Amino acid sequence: MNRFSIIALLITALLVTACCKNKTATHANEDKPGSNLKPAQTNLNFTGSTLKDNYVWGGAMNMAWNELLDSFVKEKLILDTNNEQTRVTLDKLNNPVFSKRDMDAESYFIKSGYGQATVDAINKECRAKFPNKSIADLQLKLGARDIISYAYFLKEIEYQLAFARNTLKFGDKEVQGFTADGNSYSNIYILEYKNRDNFLIGIKLKDEKDQIFLGKGYPMDNPDEAVKKLRELAPPQTDGDYTLGRPMNKKDVFRAPSISMEHTREYKEMLGHRVTNKALKNYVIGFMQEVLKFDMDERGARVENEALIGMVTSVGPTPDPYKPKELILDKPYWIMMKRSNSTNPYFLLGVNNTSFMKVKN
Repeated sequence: MNRFSIIALLITALLVTACCKNKTATHANEDKPGSNLKPAQTNLNFTGSTLKDNYVWGGAMNMAWNELLDSFVKEKLILDTNNEQTRVTLDKLNNPVFSKRDMDAESYFIKSGYGQATVDAINKECRAKFPNKSIADLQLKLGARDIISYAYFLKEIEYQLAFARNTLKFGDKEVQGFTADGNSYSNIYILEYKNRDNFLIGIKLKDEKDQIFLGKGYPMDNPDEAVKKLRELAPPQTDGDYTLGRPMNKKDVFRAPSISMEHTREYKEMLGHRVTNKALKNYVIGFMQEVLKFDMDERGARVENEALIGMVTSVGPTPDPYKPKELILDKPYWIMMKRSNSTNPYFLLGVNNTSFMKVKN
């Protein structure tokens, strides 16, 4: 049994009773995909999900959705549905917060097309471009007229200097992590510091075209406030220089947990709804899934994100005076990664608990 067997059963039930009354529609004079992004400072259409009470989001699904619209629909997707959750997700995807222009071409792979030949091409071409891809190849069987839209990205970043391994308390548990020592303190730059429970910092990387930020003291149920602050204090940079914020003082203290996370999400609210756009009439969303992997330790971080969307026509193909600052991530905090020249992050993780940490016995 492959990983889409359960989805196939769900879709079978949905299609047998598919008869929806209300439409989530778009106006004919609205902009086409690619030009329908709202201003970055106001668009907060993140479609993140909850994993063990932690918030997680990646940009691959926006890229796969945009590819589907650009290649097959040429307008925003319209679904026959009266499901409010479906409508909310659909509106956010039709007005994406992220696109491939927020990512360098070397780091992503996008492809769409008809049938099994496209699935086979995705497996071959993506693996050739990313030989270190740890997410398994697609195990799908599509009919000749079924459509797949696929996106994948891989980012591996390394700090300018490695931190020292250490432990720290997160909540009431001692976990494995890392700390700034007499050399690596220069890795840290401070964008804002109000107190030990409210700050935003960045870590210098060997490749300055990417950035990583850690923000503590923001609401943890969604990333909006943290992203607003990030956009305010870390606007797009084009010169590659680290001019943001101010350097961490040698007397300041920095500690952070090591993180290891893997998440597979099925967009169940989107499955089985009939498309009413003329270009895809008689199609339904047959499968819609993303995989997110993230690791962060004393040397750097790695994020891997895959998203796939299937449009099917039948059930079968589914699938000192100075007071040292305490930059200690011992309470819920945000991890945000983006390109230096972009406003929008490509990965967000709201760390609320120790689920992704190694707790010391």
